[in-house]
This record gives sequence, C-alpha cells and structure tokens, in this order.
Amino acid sequence: MKALLELGCEEIPARFMPGFLKDLKEKAEEGLKREGLSYSRIETLGTFRRLALLIDGLPKKQDDLSLDAKGPPARVAYDPSGNPTKAAIGFAKSQGVGVENLEVRDNYVYAKVEKKGKSTEKVLAALFPEIIGAIYQPLAMRWGNVDYKFIRPIHWIVALCGSKVVKFELAGIKAGNKTRGHRYSGSSKSQASKYKQIINPNVQNYKQTLRKIGVIVDQEERKELIRKMVAAEAKKAKAEALIEADLLEEVTFLVENPIAYTGSFKKEFLDIPQEVLITSMKKNQKYFPMVDKAGKLVAKFVVVTDGCKSKTVVDGNEKVLSARLSDAKFFFEEDKKQPLKLRIPDLERVGFFERLGNMAEKSGRIAKLGEWLGKRMGFSDGELKVAQRTAELCKADLTTRMVYEFPELQGIIGKQYALLSGESSSVAQGILEHYLPRHAEDALPKSRTGMAIALADRVDSLVGCFAVGAIPTGSVDPYGLRRAAHGIIRITIEKEIDILMDEVIDHSYRFYKPLLGEENHLPRIKQQILGFIAARLKPVLLDRGIRYDIVDAVLTDCNDILDCSVKAGALQEHASEKWFPGVVKSAERVSKIIKGAPREEVIEADLAEKEEKDLFSLYMKVNWEVGEAIKAEKWGTALAALAKLTDPLEVFFDKILVMHKDERLKVNRLALLKSLEKLYLQIADFRKIVVAG
Repeated sequence: MKALLELGCEEIPARFMPGFLKDLKEKAEEGLKREGLSYSRIETLGTFRRLALLIDGLPKKQDDLSLDAKGPPARVAYDPSGNPTKAAIGFAKSQGVGVENLEVRDNYVYAKVEKKGKSTEKVLAALFPEIIGAIYQPLAMRWGNVDYKFIRPIHWIVALCGSKVVKFELAGIKAGNKTRGHRYSGSSKSQASKYKQIINPNVQNYKQTLRKIGVIVDQEERKELIRKMVAAEAKKAKAEALIEADLLEEVTFLVENPIAYTGSFKKEFLDIPQEVLITSMKKNQKYFPMVDKAGKLVAKFVVVTDGCKSKTVVDGNEKVLSARLSDAKFFFEEDKKQPLKLRIPDLERVGFFERLGNMAEKSGRIAKLGEWLGKRMGFSDGELKVAQRTAELCKADLTTRMVYEFPELQGIIGKQYALLSGESSSVAQGILEHYLPRHAEDALPKSRTGMAIALADRVDSLVGCFAVGAIPTGSVDPYGLRRAAHGIIRITIEKEIDILMDEVIDHSYRFYKPLLGEENHLPRIKQQILGFIAARLKPVLLDRGIRYDIVDAVLTDCNDILDCSVKAGALQEHASEKWFPGVVKSAERVSKIIKGAPREEVIEADLAEKEEKDLFSLYMKVNWEVGEAIKAEKWGTALAALAKLTDPLEVFFDKILVMHKDERLKVNRLALLKSLEKLYLQIADFRKIVVAG
C-alpha cells in the first residue's frame, strides 16, 4: 500500500525548507517503527507552499501481537489461601482477561494478551497529525481563533492511504484528497483557486498531478531545472553564470514553477568592487551574476521567477537592482575618502560585548595574541610585522558605510579598502582571511598571517564571553561561539598547527585583565573552554569515520587539538592489529587495580621478585620509546611499543600478589602499576575502547 500526506501552507521561509523535509522524513520513520508498520520507501517533497510525505510498501494492517503483560507481585495478587485479591482482579480486568487466566512466573502475575492489529488507515489517522506536530520549528505562529501553532497558517491537508482518505482534523482543517496548484495556474483567478483531486498516492502520479496545475513539487527536479535554465540564459549572453550551492538551494525553495530571464545593469557599476556587486545580487535580490571567460563580472544577471511568463518582470528587477547598486556605489565612493588606518580610532565607538570593551580594545588584544601565536608558529620578523598590522586593521571596515549596509562584506571589503589605502597585499589578504572559515564548509586562511589572526580573534571571543558567563545553552548561540570553536578546530587540524590550548587561553586571559579585574576566573574558563572545544571536536572526528569509542578515548584530553586528531587516526588504523586488544585489556586491568595507590614513584630496592623486576626494567625501556615516539608524533610507533608490555603484564599478574600483606611490597607494586597507567594515558584512555571478547 501507498500513503500520502500533503500539508498546504502560506509561504514558508526558504531557509527552513531543507530542515523541515529532513525532519518530516525522520519523524515519519520513527512513528512507523513505533507503530510496527513496515515500509519499503519514504520520500519527502516540497515547495515553499507545501510539505509532502510519500510512503510506499505499507501493509494493510498491523501484525496481531501476543503479549505477556506483567502485573503485581504474586504475594500481592493472592491471599495466603490462594484466592485472588482486588489487585489481581483489577489487573485482569485492565488486560481484558479472566482472573482465572492469570499465570504466576518469577513471583509475578502475568496475563497473556492478544492484541489485534489495527488497519493502516486507522494508524495513520492518529500518526499523521502527530508527525506534523513533532516537526522542529525554529519559530511558530497562531492564526485566526485556532489554538494551534505552526510555522505558517495551514490552508489544506491531503491524506491518503491507498485510494481512501485518512480522516483527521488539524488546526480546523479536515484532511481530504484535494490539493491546490500554483497560485497563478489556470486561465483565470477563479480557476487558479480550484482544488485538484488526487486519487492515487503514487509518487509519479502525485508529481504529474501537480505538474498539470503548475507545480514542480520534487525539489531536486526543480533545482536541476533551475541550474539548467540559469546556465542556458548565461550561454545566450555569451557568459557564464555563478551558480553557488547556497543560492541555488534558496531559489529552489522560493519558486514552484521556475522561469528564468536575463537582466542587465549599467556598466558604470562595474567600477564597484566585484564582491560588492555579487553580494548585492545574491543576498538582496537572489539573482545569479554572470562572468566572462576571464572570470570578470559582466553587467548582466539571471533572475528566476515563480511562474511569471511576462518578460516585463525583467524591467522591474532591473530597476530594483539599479537602485541597490546606486546605493552601493555611493557608499563605496564615500568610504574611499578615508584611508582604512584613519578609521582605527572610530572602533572605540563600536562595542564588542557588554563588560568586554570595544572593538579597538579587541583589535589590540588580537594583535598581542596574534604576535604570541606567530612566534609559536615560527614567524619571521617580517611576518610578525604583517600580523601586527593585520590585527590593527582587521576590524576597521566595521566603521564603513558599506559594511553597515552589507554586513556579510566584512573582511571582503576590508581587503579592498586596505589595498586602496596603500596597505601591502599581505596585510589586505590577512584582513580578509581572519574571518575564515565563516561557516562549516567555508575555505580556510591560506597565509600564515591569516591563520594566526583568525585563531587569535576566535580565542579572544571565547575567553571573553566565557569569562562573563555568556556560554551557549541548548541550540541558542547568539555570539557565534560554536562557530568560533569549529573554526579553531578546522584551522589547527587542516593547517597542522601544533599549539596547546591551555597556553593560548592563558595568554588571551592575561590581555583581558584590565577589564576583568583581579579576580582569577582562569581555572574555570580554561576547563569550560576545553570542554566546549572537545564537544565540537567529537562530531568532526566522527565525520571522518573514526569509531565513537576511539573518539571518546582520545578526547579525555583535547588540549592539543592536532594531536587528538592524529592520535584518533592512529588508533583507528591500528585497531585491527592482532596486538591491539592486548594493549586495551592490559590498560584496563592496570587501571582497575591501582585505585587508591598512595604513590607512583617506584623504589627499585623494594622490588623483591624476578617478575616485578623484569616488568620494571621493561617499563623503563618502553617509557623511553613511547616518549621519543610522542615527541616525533609517531603515534603508531608509540602504540606498538605499548604492546611489548602485554605478555609481561600477564606473567606479572599470574606470579605476583599485588596486595601483599607486607605494606612496603604492596605500595611499591601499586606504584609500578600506577606508572604503567600513566604511560598508557599518555596516548589514550584505553578503558573507553571496545574490543571483542
């Protein structure tokens, strides 16, 4: 059997649609599994006016079930004479069986209950409204006098199981089998408002039915159609369209029936930096810019309309864009009158964060921390000067009219203004790169200066915000601290920057002292930030295919982010070695025994038996080998060295009584094992790693 659920709404913001469709599918899968309904396929389709769920391969009804319902203890269910009590009678009644049919097992009363499976149609009648209500909504609204909340007012519901309507009511709307087409389908307004009946919930039938009334409901089909249309328009203009994934997805969910046209603007606007023009077209108007073969912007764009078949729409869009670009040109010409370096004092009037000063002070802290990081990264004197100048100017573009109008241009326009102000290309590039990465898939800084200032900026934000208690909770992160931590992780791992986070936090906090006073918040801040970074690093390592238990084992200490990443990879790589389970089990056994060990210093003179002397001698050798391997960051070599301890440890535990009645011998043997535990922990907490057997 097949089933269809379509929810027709007022316009849903395009940015929410991918998440809604994903969540709709997941909630449906969870609900069907809970209700014991199997299926062969689930698909979600949608536009800004509708969310659709299609399910294939459903059974006609739930399976009949035979369940053993557990009741009260036997001593409560029966009196000493064996007669059923009120507890037994009540339990039997609640399960729909006679009290004589109760069974006693394991000192409890059980009732065998035969549960007849409901028809799929009845199950879906309860499940469909539940699924709709469970969809995560970043914001919701009420409308009319309806006591129901959804992202936008609901206008129609289609719910079918086979050819039958699944009967339920939601927000005052009764589910039926009639959908609505494109807002402007049909030859007249009255025709456009008519409903179209859906008889068969088959995916292809559903798509074809909607296509006839002006709706391409499959978002992937719509996206590919838009891509081809835009490319074709650009080809006609002898240019190439800039079709970026984020803009393409947004436009996909802004239309139900895409039609593309080419527009143009005055060539005089090409004097404005290319990034400004592209940003204005993409962000404000949702246009696709065009470039020539050399990658230089041309004075044309592609606009995708929603079913508009009149080319007069191009005139309107050209007028709107011309007005926007006129503003941008004015801002650009005004901003150019003042060199970027003269804007630095203006940063004193731009706040950073409550109790954390202004942007001028932040730039000063970034410069100091950037210099320290640069030295740790082996910068030359020339690189340090570039880093210093980059930090001084990196926030100056926040005072420009252009950034005020187009906040997404910060850094991008800063680079252009730096070049126009006579700054070096290295400084200008650093200004741009210190904002990278701006999101999870964004590019990373290429220059070492950009890396250092990008790290300094993010660490400064984390330390300051954590110091005043502005820590993200739940899904709320208004200050972008998760994004900052993720940027630190990506830069350090992908650019192989080996730094200790506790040292970076120490230095950053030192520069905050004039604002934070003498009270020492550092221990708390350090612990919280390291935990915060570990929480962000975990999904990064999991996405790389590292096993969850190995990730947990290395994240007990994420002070060195790069080391954590390399260690996790080495552990994953060597987990299939024959000797690896022995290392894990030995580490676990050692950790269990040494709890409460009073010391870890071994007194060699107190080693009485050959097996413990041999183990100590081997420990000294392996300890040196592991230390040298760690210095060289050869984690696989370090792991292999630990494997040398496995058999001798088995012999030690077989022959030596650790908890000897002689306190001197016992303490010394515990100290030996404590030293071994410390050695294992230099690599990972092996107790968290799962091995077979």
